[in-house]
Amino acid sequence: MKPGITLIELLVVIALFGIIAGVGFPNLAGWNCKQEIRNDFASVNNIFEQARDEAINRSRTVLVRTITNLPSDGATYRAFLLDNRNCNASQSSQSLELFIPNVVISNKTQLFGPSAQCFHSDGTATASQAAQQHQMSRTCRGIPITYQTFVFGATGLLDKQRRFKNAWVDF
Repeated sequence: MKPGITLIELLVVIALFGIIAGVGFPNLAGWNCKQEIRNDFASVNNIFEQARDEAINRSRTVLVRTITNLPSDGATYRAFLLDNRNCNASQSSQSLELFIPNVVISNKTQLFGPSAQCFHSDGTATASQAAQQHQMSRTCRGIPITYQTFVFGATGLLDKQRRFKNAWVDF
């Protein structure tokens, strides 16, 4: 008798692979969605931190502005070096764009909050209240995932949080 596998053994292995793929693929898709919004959130916070550092190093005001592209393209964050301390989003057309890499946010991620954030040479930030709130949200497999960043005006520092079971927890 020759060693080998039977047709029934082969069908059992194929059925097991099908069951594992059927259970694993939806979980993988949900994980990818969560990872995409987490990457978007980290990228936005990174450009804020780089802009604050550039403002201090260059002794000038740096504006981080959201430029909304076509709905299919999402939004782009860009940093601009301003000539004066007045933080005005329309000034970005007259100012120097910094060599901080632009951040592109997925069109599936919803952005809430101001479209511009300024950081000043003394380390402070422009905020309308005690803090400026930037928030992003996305629904993954029916579950809303929300992250927010507070930029404190007096210090220019960031407080990063995520919404977990109807409460905000530090990120």
